[in-house]
Amino acid sequence: MIQSIQRAVKILDVMKIPDKEFSIREISLATSLSASTVHRILATLVECNYVTHDEVTHNYKLGSALISLGIAAIHNTKLQEASVRILKKLSSLTQEDSFLMIRSGNKGIIIQKEQGPNNLKVVENFGYEISLHWGAIRKVLLAYQSDEFIQKYIKEEFKPTPTRITLNTDNLIDELKTIRENKLAISTGDYIHNGVGIGAPVFDYTSKLVASIGIIGTTSRINKNNIEKMSKTVSNCAKELSNIMGYVGQN
Repeated sequence: MIQSIQRAVKILDVMKIPDKEFSIREISLATSLSASTVHRILATLVECNYVTHDEVTHNYKLGSALISLGIAAIHNTKLQEASVRILKKLSSLTQEDSFLMIRSGNKGIIIQKEQGPNNLKVVENFGYEISLHWGAIRKVLLAYQSDEFIQKYIKEEFKPTPTRITLNTDNLIDELKTIRENKLAISTGDYIHNGVGIGAPVFDYTSKLVASIGIIGTTSRINKNNIEKMSKTVSNCAKELSNIMGYVGQN
């Protein structure tokens, strides 16, 4: 299976020349793959609209499905690049580790991180894929999904965490509603004892949620004495990043 994916990527790389159609023979020579292998992989790519097939010339060219992937890739790259300065600022102001997260299916994944100066940390690293109801920053991502998505998520993914053995569906729905109303999420001990998270949404020029940004610390450092100030700082940084992404909606 991995070999098939590698071969498909190899074929797509060959076809990246703009306004050019390719015959099976051309692709076969360029990739050193047999014509039968190229034909088989192209047939699958055509079904996925990653490649189109001309019934007259029998040649192939890149398909429309790749456009949305390309746009998403450019968008995420811009998002990551723009977030670096904002995360540095957030960590400097709060003295906590700061994170940028995006949704990947039913999971939230870290794509950018800035470390704060504190030695005692709640460990979250790049590539961590954790369910969306685990912690404030990920709950933001869940809160802005459709009602259909949320209901399906609750049925399939809403399972106990290391610190939350008993979960309440109604409480989660109410919490997600509050997050949308306040554009802010705060969690304590969702999946780590004495862990505290504060998250806020990041929107793009279409007013669509593209990520969440926030901090994770401990109850000894984020508590009733400073949580209001910390929350405002997270919200302001989220708004700043949203503005960079072209968001002009109501903050």
